[in-house]
Amino acid sequence: MRALVLIFLRLGPCGAYALAAMLLGSMVLLAHYPASEFAWWLYLTILPVMREPVFMLLAIPGVGLSGAVAILVVAALFGILLAIRPEQYQRTRFIHAHIALIATALTAVRAVHMQAGLSGLSLPEVLRGDWSFLALAYSPLGTALFLFVLAACVCSHAAIIRRIRVR
Repeated sequence: MRALVLIFLRLGPCGAYALAAMLLGSMVLLAHYPASEFAWWLYLTILPVMREPVFMLLAIPGVGLSGAVAILVVAALFGILLAIRPEQYQRTRFIHAHIALIATALTAVRAVHMQAGLSGLSLPEVLRGDWSFLALAYSPLGTALFLFVLAACVCSHAAIIRRIRVR
């Protein structure tokens, strides 16, 4: 039972990479079916969680939509191999998990600090309002994903520390 729980925890980065690939898929779905409620729901559910990493990946010269999807799907599938054989690829699992942790944390930090509008200027109260993206900053899906990936990072740290102690 303990082994199955650890495998499940090690799959956290796979969830992050798969969710980013789903965001790209939802963009394509939205482009083809702009009137679909499901396409909008899927896009708006995943967007606050994976906006920054996906847009940073798409900003790399030469990486198009299909290249980004391929990179993310390969990373998710490679993570399954890393979760099943944890002792064989400890350093790679460490890097894989921490890239996913940085990506999920980057989204949360960027969403909190982004603002649209002139809310800091001395405007009348009616015009001032709150134009920040703070409502998008908290996402239950994003929080769960961050904790899930954080657990995978803790597992990789524990395995490395255990390996050092054995030597």
